[in-house]
Amino acid sequence: MFRRSAWLLSILATACPLLGQSAVNGCAKFTPKLDFEDTTNGMRLIYHVPDVHGISAAWLEVWDRPKRLFRTAVPVKNDGQILWDPDEPYPTTPEVLSLAIYDAELPEFCIDNPCSGPSFGSNVSPVVVGNTTSESTGNAELEGPPIRLVEGGDVTDVIATGRDLPPDMRVILVEKDETTEDYKWIFREYLTTEAIDLRHIKVTVPSAYLLKPNLYGLVGQDASFEMDADALSKLTPQQELYVASKESPVISSVEPSSVRADAGNKDDVEVTLRGRGFTKESGAVFGTASTVEYGLGGGDADFVSSQEIQAKIPSYLLTVGPFANNEPIRVWVTDDNTLKISEPRDIEVVPAPSQKVAPKAAAINSVTHS
Repeated sequence: MFRRSAWLLSILATACPLLGQSAVNGCAKFTPKLDFEDTTNGMRLIYHVPDVHGISAAWLEVWDRPKRLFRTAVPVKNDGQILWDPDEPYPTTPEVLSLAIYDAELPEFCIDNPCSGPSFGSNVSPVVVGNTTSESTGNAELEGPPIRLVEGGDVTDVIATGRDLPPDMRVILVEKDETTEDYKWIFREYLTTEAIDLRHIKVTVPSAYLLKPNLYGLVGQDASFEMDADALSKLTPQQELYVASKESPVISSVEPSSVRADAGNKDDVEVTLRGRGFTKESGAVFGTASTVEYGLGGGDADFVSSQEIQAKIPSYLLTVGPFANNEPIRVWVTDDNTLKISEPRDIEVVPAPSQKVAPKAAAINSVTHS
């Protein structure tokens, strides 16, 4: 198949002398029309010239700028056609243009044993900046830590996160089906959105969903991609949205508020959480923005009082290979009821004197077309 976008069809003609023209010369007004048809042998080029008066010669050209692919003389008449059968495939105009950043300082850790250490350099933050097709590129996908709203709260706007989020992306709200033990989610509706950049999108959650504690999920969808009822019934969340109970615990402080990256060389690191609403069933869930994506269950803690619990930071969260973690450690407190979830608190990771902080991957947040 030949693509019209890949080349330029031109019909040219000699109608009058090139010099000494005036309005009284009676030169032909040259307004041709061109079309094409696919054939088994090549491309049929069809031309129509409404008025051939004064035209002495004509020819057809096919261009893939700046290269001329084909040129041939054609009979001077109102309607005609020729067959273009190229000897070799011509270069086509790209349909999708993508960008990425080569980050030379980004470590890549090997999984082989023994391993001499990380290598460096990787392509990161791929984005699609142009798409001439009507097909979805399939890149509209959310990812990130759980989002928290409060039962009966006034705030209904949240910032969902992802990568390469198109400005016209749609966001679907799904609800966890509590009537079955199967991992199943129920489609609720498409939400109102406002694009921020390639990594963030503002999503408005209708206040009716905040009337009681519940677990929802957000699903990103390319605007050109349509889902039927069967597909909508099989959705799973890309980013979780908790409507937390008004009776959720509250973290007011964490001690220590920062830990050295080498503090976990021998064991997990103990911290004390103070606040209110803690119970004997309270647990502390630790992670980072890039490691906690689904589920806030499974935490553990030692109960001291309703204002204090003690918990341990898993040592693996303090480092990235030989580097100190470049993200703060985030902690939530949950109860036996997983919808009793505190606002998270961050704990800073400080590199040891002999350590460097892990390089952060470069990221494309926006692209401006000139």
